[in-house]
Amino acid sequence: MPAKRRRPPHPPSESTTARLMTVVEAVAGAWHRAHRSAAPEIPLSTVAVLALLTPPTGQLVEAADVIRGLDREQFHQFLRTHWTIFVRARPDLLPAAWPLVRPWFDGDPPDAATVDAARSVAHAALDAGQLPLTGTTRRRDIDLFGPLLVELRADGARLAAGQFYTPADIADTLATAVLHDAEPGNSVMDPAIGTGGLFRAAAQTLRAQGTDPASLLWFGGDVDETAIACAAVNAVLWGLGRHVVLGVGDSLTDSWQETALAQRREVLQIARQLRAAALAADLIGALTRQVDSASTERGAPDSST
Repeated sequence: MPAKRRRPPHPPSESTTARLMTVVEAVAGAWHRAHRSAAPEIPLSTVAVLALLTPPTGQLVEAADVIRGLDREQFHQFLRTHWTIFVRARPDLLPAAWPLVRPWFDGDPPDAATVDAARSVAHAALDAGQLPLTGTTRRRDIDLFGPLLVELRADGARLAAGQFYTPADIADTLATAVLHDAEPGNSVMDPAIGTGGLFRAAAQTLRAQGTDPASLLWFGGDVDETAIACAAVNAVLWGLGRHVVLGVGDSLTDSWQETALAQRREVLQIARQLRAAALAADLIGALTRQVDSASTERGAPDSST
C-alpha cells in the first residue's frame, strides 16, 4: 500500500493575519469605548455568533448589511436565536461554552446599554471584515479569539489568568512534528488549551495528511473558563467533530477530564430526554388533531337528507 502523501499545513498568510488583527483591534476599540469596565464575555459572545454564521457564497456583504440593519430588540433576538441553534446542534459543548451563552439566557437580561454596546461590537467587526475571515473556510486557518481575549482584558487580568498564546507558526511546527503518524481514533490532548490554538494547528496538519480531524478524540483543559468557552466555539469553526471534551481546571491539581466527561454525559442525556419529550408531544398533538378532525366529520349534519 503506498504511503500517504503528507503536505505541511499552510500557516495563515500575512494578509489573513493582518485582517485578523484589524478585526481584533476594531472590536476591542468599540467595546472599550462603549462599555470599558465590563467583562469580555459580551463582545466575545457577539463575535462568536458572527463567526458561526455561514452565509451563502457571494452573499457576505448582503449578510453583513442585514445584521447592521437590526434595531436593538432585533439584535438581541438575533443573538439569542443563534446561540439557541448552537446549543441544539452541540449540546455536548454547552458546559464549556456557557460563559458566552449565559449573558443572553440568564435570569437578568442585559440592559439596553449592554445590547447597544454589543451592536457596536458587531458593526465594528463587520466593518473590519470579519465575515470574509470566519464565514468561509478561512476560519480553519485562524484563531480569532486568542488575540481578541488578550486585547479585551486589562494587563492585570491577563497576568492573573496566566495567558500566553502560542504563535500560529510555532503551533503549526509543533503539530507537524507530533502528529506525523496520527490515525483515526487517536487522542489529542492539551491541558493548557487557552482558546485552542494548538488544536487549530493539529487539525490543519491532519487535513494536510489526508486525515479528517473529526475522526480523532480531542481533550482540552484550562483554568480560564472564558478561554475554554472560546475553545468550544473554535471546535465547531475548525471542524473538530463530535468527540471534543473541554473542561475547566488546573491540570496539576484537578481531575478536570473526569469532571468534563461527566458533565458531557449528563448534558447529552438531558438533551436526549428533551428531544424524546418533544417528539412525544408532537405525536400526541398530531393524534389529537386527527381525533378532533374525525369527531368533527362524524358530528357534521348530512346535507343530502
